[in-house]
Amino acid sequence: MFDAREWKPSAFNLLLEGKDGQILFNSVTGHALWLDEGRRAAIDQCLTGLGGDATALPDLAEALAKLGFAVPAQADEYALEKARYLAHRDDPRRLYLTLAPTMQCNMKCSYCFQQNVEHSRAMTPAIAKGVVEFARRKAETAQGMVVQWFGGEPLMAWTTIQTMSAQLQAICAARGIGYYAEMLTNGLLMTPEIVAALPKMAVRALQISLDGAVTTYAERRRVPLDRAEAYYRFLMAHMPALIEGTGSVTIRINVDRQNITEAKDVVRMFKRHAILDPRLDFRLGFINTSRGIIDCIPHDCFSNSEFADEEDDFRRFLKDQGYMVYGMPQPVNHPCTATLSNGFTIDPQGRIGKCVPAVGTDQSVFARIHPDDIDRTLAEVESATIPYGDFDPFTSAGCAGCTLLPVCLGSCPKLHEAGQLLSCSMKEGLEDKMAFYGAFHHERATAP
Repeated sequence: MFDAREWKPSAFNLLLEGKDGQILFNSVTGHALWLDEGRRAAIDQCLTGLGGDATALPDLAEALAKLGFAVPAQADEYALEKARYLAHRDDPRRLYLTLAPTMQCNMKCSYCFQQNVEHSRAMTPAIAKGVVEFARRKAETAQGMVVQWFGGEPLMAWTTIQTMSAQLQAICAARGIGYYAEMLTNGLLMTPEIVAALPKMAVRALQISLDGAVTTYAERRRVPLDRAEAYYRFLMAHMPALIEGTGSVTIRINVDRQNITEAKDVVRMFKRHAILDPRLDFRLGFINTSRGIIDCIPHDCFSNSEFADEEDDFRRFLKDQGYMVYGMPQPVNHPCTATLSNGFTIDPQGRIGKCVPAVGTDQSVFARIHPDDIDRTLAEVESATIPYGDFDPFTSAGCAGCTLLPVCLGSCPKLHEAGQLLSCSMKEGLEDKMAFYGAFHHERATAP
């Protein structure tokens, strides 16, 4: 029998006003209930009765407890969530490596946040060997390795990536631990051979960025139009193989006020070629300067609230076109790998840092790869004051006490530094977002 005296409403319950009713969301479990007036009254009655001698609807109250909307009366939820976050932050059992074998790029994107980065450098064989040895040593206490290939444009160092991938996979195989890789690429240098090789390299997620129509792509990427047209044809021809080979492809369409309508044109292009795989994830890329990587972007950028509105419209368009729509808020273990004690970025010079967007700069660098003396490298890592190493969103002035903390965890830790303006993008358009996903997943679950 459910004893109401032993339970209370969760502090992480959030009641949102949607377009077609109310949504009760719990940010710890990620569960959401879409309520009409009758359901809202019943749930109110249940939750307000908790802690008393009885509840009029014990079965409903017990169901709410199983979903996380009710918790044990003595639970300190914020302390529990903080402890969970800190345990994951400081857990050495998974090694996260963001590797940039080159900062060179085959494009000159007008909005690139790496405009101030030195692009001439590529990783030498000696540095690459040192990176692999560093990974081997760090993997001795790990139960899994996650590698993100970054740049620059990583495909400009394709041979290096192939060599390092084989070596990193061999390390994990020898230790009997898992290996997972992903890659962020502009895709222009892809060939059928590269497409075929990705599964062998355990690349399980691929993100490719676009800008809308092929003419806009050519203009913003500063590539010849005929080259852009050839690439779009290649992408359509090989996308099924990319999805099948990796299991997950994200198409990030970078938008501002000038090209926002072209995001839908990209989706229509995929649909015309009968590419409707549910493992394909379309996302709008928010062109902005919020992370302070560069001083200006020569584009007419959206505000946070405007971008949230555009995302809502784009989600509804994707649904109407028959695509899977990803992005429903769910609890996370970390806001980004910069906060993880066993997460590192390594650039072509062998500089070890924490912040992925800052790769190739001195920002967040605290050690370096010494190819002939990895013991020295490890000593530097162990003795350094690591950037963001003590980041705790539960004590941050901008986030402490927030009901949404488990699904956000403060977002970018750089935004919590002194002098930065913290603006919570998670809250922008949240009601519309949750209302959409409620209807979307209900329709999918009840479809014949």
